[in-house]
Amino acid sequence: MCANCCWRSPGEDRRVQAHEHPHEEGQMDDVVLAKDEDFKGDAVSVDEKRMGEKAPGLSWVMLLVTYLASICAPLTQFKIPPLSNWLFANFAPVGLDGATFGLLMSAMAIIGVILAFPAAFIARRIGLKNTVLVSLACLAIGSAISAIASDIPMLMISRLIEGIGIGLIGVAAPTCVSVWFPPKQRGLALGLWATWVPLGCVLMFNIAAPMAGGNPGVAPQGYLTVFWFCAIFSAIMFVVFALVFRMPRGERGDMGVEGTFKDSLPYLKNKYIWYLGIVFFALCLSTLAVVNTFYQNWLTVPVEGGGMGFDDHLAGMITSLMMGSSLIFAPLSGALSDKLKPNSKRFIAVGAGIALLVAVAFGFVGGDLAFPCMVVFIILQGIAGAAVAGGCRPMAPMIMGGSAMGATMGMAVLQFMQNLGQAVGSPLFGAVLDSMHGDWFMSSVMVQVPILIVGIVFAVLVKPFKEGHIEGK
Repeated sequence: MCANCCWRSPGEDRRVQAHEHPHEEGQMDDVVLAKDEDFKGDAVSVDEKRMGEKAPGLSWVMLLVTYLASICAPLTQFKIPPLSNWLFANFAPVGLDGATFGLLMSAMAIIGVILAFPAAFIARRIGLKNTVLVSLACLAIGSAISAIASDIPMLMISRLIEGIGIGLIGVAAPTCVSVWFPPKQRGLALGLWATWVPLGCVLMFNIAAPMAGGNPGVAPQGYLTVFWFCAIFSAIMFVVFALVFRMPRGERGDMGVEGTFKDSLPYLKNKYIWYLGIVFFALCLSTLAVVNTFYQNWLTVPVEGGGMGFDDHLAGMITSLMMGSSLIFAPLSGALSDKLKPNSKRFIAVGAGIALLVAVAFGFVGGDLAFPCMVVFIILQGIAGAAVAGGCRPMAPMIMGGSAMGATMGMAVLQFMQNLGQAVGSPLFGAVLDSMHGDWFMSSVMVQVPILIVGIVFAVLVKPFKEGHIEGK
């Protein structure tokens, strides 16, 4: 749409502005303007026009193909942890140590932070479909490079390229889903899509070792099979997505290609998307940066050291249960979001924050209560983590007005804050753990409790919708 003539920046009073110049031929607005007698000059968003609609059958096809394309990202991202023994066996002689191995994972979150808003701009410039295709190309090329890498620098370069792909698809894919569904079904659709990371994680943690040959002593080069699998699967999904996906009628997909990055910045003036972003930062720091990164390690700590004393395989399976539970609870939280009034959707985030806060009391607990605490902790983390993705993400398009560009910028904020939480949380917890001389429980309390309280407070403040309207003002 014309960047400056129809809308004021998000958060301001949105009124129809007089067109001082006509739109170019063939252009369509991201919004539908109401007649004067209907709303007395107020502009009506795409969401408000579609409140009573049902998603057409083709919407679910687009969700499926977007979902399969999205899974390529976590499969590629999480190929490293379950192949650690193979990588150390092959790359330790050329310099792979514990710190470098950790960097192979944390680099992904750092790239995600850097790319969050450029990804939205790229989507604006080249379109949502092309952005996903670029992402899949990066995943395929990065995995192929990792498969032929013979030294640390090339392996690191491959991870950076893969990180670009993950950063792009994390912003573009949910918008590809949201533009196909009306508000009353968008929560369920995004809740289903939100299982892309847990499913990819669970799959990779369970197929990597068997695919690689069981252990590096039997198949020292077996990790290459997994790397090539990721490259080939991403390449296949590139072709499938290119052939199947298209934007719905009435959505342009380029989201105002004639504009500049500066034109998209007014969307970021909406304070409520930043409130939601702070919620995402806090909850993702807890679930992704602390628990998903360190809990498996704690499970392998000997009992006399305050851990559970499990072997690596069992510890990995137990840790994956928390991600696997999201396959059930993320869609359920999305469906619940659909049933709630706009200003009541925030209570899913509030509930998730409270559940994670309670879970801190049961996490990293050793001694006689270790096993029952572990069970409670896994249940709380699984449900709350799913609610973060399935229940919180659908709020972003509504807060930002329902247009493709607004939804993309909203998802960019969430992606930025999610990756920032991961990038900050993991080294912070590690530093606190070192300073506490290996006291896992107190380190968890010190890191998680303050930030979770902040997240809960801001979740309560996410109330952007006036009575009878979809958009926040």
